[in-house]
Order: sequence, then C-alpha cells, then structure tokens
Amino acid sequence: MDMPGRVETMEADQVALRAEVDSLRAAALMQEGLLRGLQAQSGSRTGELVEQLSALTDEMEQLLRRVSSSQGSRPSPAVADSTASASRQTVYDEAYLQYQQRDYQNASAGFLELFSADPAGPLADDALYFAALCSEGLALPHKAVEQLVALRIMYPESDRAPAALFRAAGIYGAHSASADRDRLLQDLVTSYPDSEEAHLAVVSGGE
Repeated sequence: MDMPGRVETMEADQVALRAEVDSLRAAALMQEGLLRGLQAQSGSRTGELVEQLSALTDEMEQLLRRVSSSQGSRPSPAVADSTASASRQTVYDEAYLQYQQRDYQNASAGFLELFSADPAGPLADDALYFAALCSEGLALPHKAVEQLVALRIMYPESDRAPAALFRAAGIYGAHSASADRDRLLQDLVTSYPDSEEAHLAVVSGGE
C-alpha cells in the first residue's frame, strides 16, 4: 500500500513533468512560428530550426510517455488493497502449512510477521493465536501464555478469544500455577458464557 508521503511525492513528480511538457510545447510552437517565417528564405538557419523543432518534438513525446507511464503504473487504492490482502493470505497459508508440519520455528516467524505487519487486519487474531501454539510447541510456555492473553486483550470480540483463555489456563495448570489458571477460567466463563470453552471450564470445575 502506498504511504501518504510517497503518494504526494509521485503526484508532485507528475505535476513537474506536466509543467515541463507544457514548456516544451510552447517552445515547439515558437520554433514552428519562426520556421514558417523563414520558409521563403534559403540558408542554413531554416535547416537548424527544422532540426531543433524535431528534437523538441521527440523530447516532448518521451516526456508524455513518462507521464502516462507514471500515471498508469500506480494501482488504484482498491487494487492495492486487494493485492495486499492476497499477499497476507499467502503468508498466513504458508505459515499454517508449516504449523501443520510441526515446523514451529518458521511457522511462528510467518504468523508474527503477518501480525506485526497488519495488527488490525482480519487475520491478525488468527495469526497471534497460532503463533502462541507455535510457542507452546517450541516449549516456550511463558511466551505462549503472553501471546494468548494478549489476544484476549487486543481482540475481545474474536472467535479465538475463548480458546485463547482456555489454552492459557491449561498451560498454567500444567505448570502448577493454579491461581492464574482459575483467574483465566473465571474470565472465560464470565466474558464468554455461551462458548464451548466456557462449558468445558464449568464441567472441569474451573468456575
């Protein structure tokens, strides 16, 4: 996606090119007027003017092509957004495939790259959730809990939030941190009472 400063620079460059084209057009017209005034005369001066006019015309055509190319090369905002979205989906799909193959190191790098690049995007909560699962797979329980709790705080409306709380509570329980486990399970039952994870928490005695 184009940054505002870059867009302004490109637009300024296009304005400058258009001004240069207008200047060349004026010069070409002036030379053409001189040429017509000397058409009845013979001598080298007329030949020089013909050459100058031809050179100016060629240069003007080149600049016009540059302006057209500059205007046409920049995608519209809708196209840019679509391209960026497709790119993010590709990163996510590749990271998820690595996760399924238990390549947790590379999968985690991919998920965190996506999350950092677009934390407000539609895939951010999923990326953070699976990054946490990768941390768990890499035997980094504290990091996994931090990422899971961060997901619940940053994306409280996410479908992943109940699962993140339940998983984080499970990690605490596996490391004999029962007070922290119960705190997260209480949050789960209170904040997401209709979720499957909340029902599991109640059944397991976490309420």
